[in-house]
Amino acid sequence: MQNNPRISKENINRFLCESCGANMGFDAASGGLACPYCGHRQSVAQTGGTITEKDFYTFLRPDSERLQPMAVNAMQVSCETCGATVTFVPPETARNCDFCGGKIVAQPKSADPLVAPEGVLPFSVTAQVASTALKGWINSRWFAPGNLKVLAQPDKVGSVYIPYWTFDAETDSQYTGERGEYYYDTEYFEENGEQKSRQVRHTNWFGKSGAVSRHFDDLYIPATKSLLPEYVKHLSWKFNELVPYEPAYLAGHKAQTYQVSLEEGFELFKQSATEIIYNDVRGDIGGDEQRVHNVNTDYSNITFKHLLLPVYAGAYRYNNKVFQIVVNGRTGEVQGERPYSWLKIGCLTIVIIALLLIILAVFGASR
Repeated sequence: MQNNPRISKENINRFLCESCGANMGFDAASGGLACPYCGHRQSVAQTGGTITEKDFYTFLRPDSERLQPMAVNAMQVSCETCGATVTFVPPETARNCDFCGGKIVAQPKSADPLVAPEGVLPFSVTAQVASTALKGWINSRWFAPGNLKVLAQPDKVGSVYIPYWTFDAETDSQYTGERGEYYYDTEYFEENGEQKSRQVRHTNWFGKSGAVSRHFDDLYIPATKSLLPEYVKHLSWKFNELVPYEPAYLAGHKAQTYQVSLEEGFELFKQSATEIIYNDVRGDIGGDEQRVHNVNTDYSNITFKHLLLPVYAGAYRYNNKVFQIVVNGRTGEVQGERPYSWLKIGCLTIVIIALLLIILAVFGASR
């Protein structure tokens, strides 16, 4: 297997503290490596890597020459409950699944090779800040069960990088459709014995065909199936802050292995691109209304990147249902779902009914 210049034997020792020799982890507060024992800090050693686009067709049938583990000493474990696979660098461990809350009982094994990440958004929100944001979110949830507050503890949500694909492409689309143009007729009618008029709108339709082109740049597709889609789509990222991937960013954190393959990701990209292209077609047709009959699109110069983006993720079970909480590892924004405590709602209902009965009794006695 060819060696990736950013994944070499030196990377194994890179995470050892220069002061005491202990294992270091990536520290979100300083943006570098920090020793949890002696407090020593050091910057992430850059190996001169750059974020480059990879040719899509070259990786359609990836072989051992193109696949790499995220780090030489990376381990991975899979959750038997939800199927998520996470990678971590020892001494980091994976005791509970960050996505379903289940116990991970499988023994870790050496990480499988994959399409290596090109870029990463390192954690900039600390676990403590994420915990504070989570507490604020929980306190704003009315009628939430008491055990929801357990997730507000810093050790109850795990720091994990989630995988994304981004795609670039040139598209040329041929279309057929119709342009609708409004015109108005005056209509006369009688109302309450009075003659009135009104304008009635009609549409003339004209056949239209043509072509539109577009350059897609970094249209991103989440490569995780473990997080609910409504959470993933609301996570906001600034891709101009990406840095070239270095295994050191994984130290002290976990990374989820992509669940959406490169081929599946490209099909999802085409679905998103189609919506944009159809809007382009409607704009090219013009008029007051448009009917799009057919669009044929050719894709060329297709490139992609595999990225890792940071979240704090936690899950818990309530009444046999799994509820997820996600904190953006760059902004601290919380996305999540919550159950309702029917006991709390029932108690409040009883209190309101009791107050109404008291008020009615007081007014009845005063009469």
